Amino acid sequence: MTDFTTCPKCGSGLPADAPGGICPRCLMLAGLKIQAESGDEVSGSAYARTTPQPGSFVAPGLDLLAPHFPQLELGALLGQGGLGAVYKARQTKLDRTVALKIIRPESASDSAFAERFNREARTLARLSH
Repeated sequence: MTDFTTCPKCGSGLPADAPGGICPRCLMLAGLKIQAESGDEVSGSAYARTTPQPGSFVAPGLDLLAPHFPQLELGALLGQGGLGAVYKARQTKLDRTVALKIIRPESASDSAFAERFNREARTLARLSH
C-alpha cells in the first residue's frame, strides 16, 4: 500500500516520495512560474531553449565539408534550419548510411547547446531500425 500525504499548495493527496513534496500539477505550475519570471528556461539547464542566432544559416557545400570528413562519402543535403544542416553520407569502413549534422559555428561556443547536441548524437547512435 502506498503512503499518501497532502500537497501543501493545493491539498490534493500524493505519494510521500513526490518530487519537491508537492503534487505533479503544482510542481509543473511552479516550474512555469520560474520560467515566466526569468523570461526564459531555467538558466544553465542543458534543456534551456536554444538562443536564436542572428542572420540565416547557409549550409556549406559538399566540396567544403569533404576534407573535414575523409571517413565519409558525402551525399545530398537532407535539410537545413536556423541552427545547422543535415547531410546524407556513407561511412565507408562500416558500409552504412549515416546522417552528418553540421551546426553553425556560433552555436559551438554555447556549452548548453553543445551538451544537448552531444546528448542527441549519443541517443540517435543507439537507435536501430
